Amino acid sequence: MMTKQKALLLALSLTVASAGLAACGSNNNNAASGGNAAANATANASAGNAENGGGNAAAAETEAEPAGPAKPGELTIWADDKAQLPVIQGFAEKYAEKTGIKVNVTPMAMNDQPDALALDGPAGKGPDLFYQPGIGNLVVKGLVQPIKAEQPVLDTFTPESLQALSQDGQLYGLPAVTETYALFYNKKLLPEPPKTIADLEKIAAEKTNAKKQEYGFLFEGTNFYFAWAFLGGSGGYIFKPTDSGGYDIHDNGLNKEGTVKGAKLIQSWFDKGYLPKGVNSDIVGGLFGQGKAAAVISGPWAVMDFKKQLGEDVGVTALPTLEGDAHPTSFIGVKGWMLSKFSKHPEWASDLAAFITSGENALEYFKQTGEVPPVKSVLNNELLTGDPIVAGFSQQIQYGMPFPTVPELDHVWDPMANALKLISEGGDVQKSLGDAVVQIEDKMKMAGAK
Repeated sequence: MMTKQKALLLALSLTVASAGLAACGSNNNNAASGGNAAANATANASAGNAENGGGNAAAAETEAEPAGPAKPGELTIWADDKAQLPVIQGFAEKYAEKTGIKVNVTPMAMNDQPDALALDGPAGKGPDLFYQPGIGNLVVKGLVQPIKAEQPVLDTFTPESLQALSQDGQLYGLPAVTETYALFYNKKLLPEPPKTIADLEKIAAEKTNAKKQEYGFLFEGTNFYFAWAFLGGSGGYIFKPTDSGGYDIHDNGLNKEGTVKGAKLIQSWFDKGYLPKGVNSDIVGGLFGQGKAAAVISGPWAVMDFKKQLGEDVGVTALPTLEGDAHPTSFIGVKGWMLSKFSKHPEWASDLAAFITSGENALEYFKQTGEVPPVKSVLNNELLTGDPIVAGFSQQIQYGMPFPTVPELDHVWDPMANALKLISEGGDVQKSLGDAVVQIEDKMKMAGAK
């Protein structure tokens, strides 16, 4: 796993020079969608400065028009949210100037896109490109087709980001954003961040006063996306990795020793009152921003708001180590522009995807949204080096893991959310996880898993 993480090390270096960037959003909805939408869908940096010269091979590649297919009059893309729309609209206008092809940018929530495409695509009303966190079950549902990208374009991305959008050796999209989560801490309340879980629990014991809504640390303990850091870090697994780099979907580890150990740890935090029942993203972000939580687990989408509220008191570091110096395994998400199965102009749609994710445009996307594209020349840019917040996310990504690239992951989220809720309320850990695995396996059978 360490080999995979090295190539992505800087890809989580988010919100550098944040005073010059647009706000990333007011809560961790991106995190939730990064986990839950992944269920619905989810090398070293090269030399060169994309800011000076526009300057990677992807940008050069898009200078030449695709050979062969006739140029369409227009293309359509579905973009995710308000923060993304202005910059994508700008790219659409630039592409129209370059090629003469009108690009229609339609706003649609990322989680809603697969279901909408299943209805609109066959009717000829769907997009040519749409935006998703990993490949998930898009192939099984027949919603994507392999993207038409030449090697010079592919070489501009980190290999692991391409892998996250691939299935069975086929690439179905081009990467746009990479992200994980880490530990935020308030330097005024916590001059030194905790190094171990024991340190974190000591902080919780000393600083938690539920009546005053003051907490030593907070995180969404019933959200599988965040909880996985402690379940996986304790030795758990979702589907057993195989020697060939795939997953054995019939070997589910969510009710086995490591996962049970991590779930019991989380349950102990609820039992001791360190985490309030019903804790959610609003509670986590709100109390930290008000200076009532010393530390929280969140992602790069929260940096802009936290810095507005707390200024230079905001710090970011890797998650504290578990028993035996094991590191929590945060999920690594890769969101990308996927090529619709129903596109009538796949070559030109692929060309548009390469244009949007080229070095020059990828850097501009970072500047406007604060989200980091896994484009090598951007990762090597001076805007992404030397910042302490960047360093915190870079530390954590070394220990993260990509979402398993199997469609069966789609069936994991709801049963595990239910199990974690029961566990937070004092339910038997082994039984709650065992019931979740039965539900997952039933869902897989109904979906025709073999």
